[in-house]
Amino acid sequence: MNARLRLFVPLVLTLGLGALLWLGLGNNPYSQDEATLGRTLPAWQSDNLLDGSPIQTASLKGEPFVLNVWASWCPSCRAEHPLLGDLASAVPLYGLNYRDKGDAARAWLAQAGNPYRAVLADPDGRLALELGVYGTPETYLFDAEGALLARHTGELTKAVWQRQFAPLLDQARADAQMKATTTAPAIAPSIAISARETQP
Repeated sequence: MNARLRLFVPLVLTLGLGALLWLGLGNNPYSQDEATLGRTLPAWQSDNLLDGSPIQTASLKGEPFVLNVWASWCPSCRAEHPLLGDLASAVPLYGLNYRDKGDAARAWLAQAGNPYRAVLADPDGRLALELGVYGTPETYLFDAEGALLARHTGELTKAVWQRQFAPLLDQARADAQMKATTTAPAIAPSIAISARETQP
């Protein structure tokens, strides 16, 4: 390689590195959040971090709910924790403890308060991988049937909740109530008919 060509190698490497950095900055994780909307919650069985009992993701369904991905070693998770405590009385809130030590996670909840109905233990990150988790914290809103309505990567704030989650939660609750009222009349006549058929 001649001396003149050698002078261009650092320039080419610098330009290549600059292009990679520019592409990386252009990848907005919040736009990726929207790409996963509509996906259903993966079927999964785990241990409940709180008491060690088995828990299935299917048991979370039945009403709109929030799944929060967190870890005791995550500073942003600690920062959003007080808000989760406030939300716990307004919406079913479940946790996914990501790549954490069980004792450390339980100690953190004992110290800071437990806002979760149940916490799925995911020490090796396999369920998180199924969900498409980028890191911690992440927050997911699912409808009553387990379809993803909203997803937020990073610390959940009150402003994000009010803007991104609260309207969708209200709509999901209204949809679930409407579905319950429209299916109830269809069930009632069949019950009445079977009752008449069993009468002597």
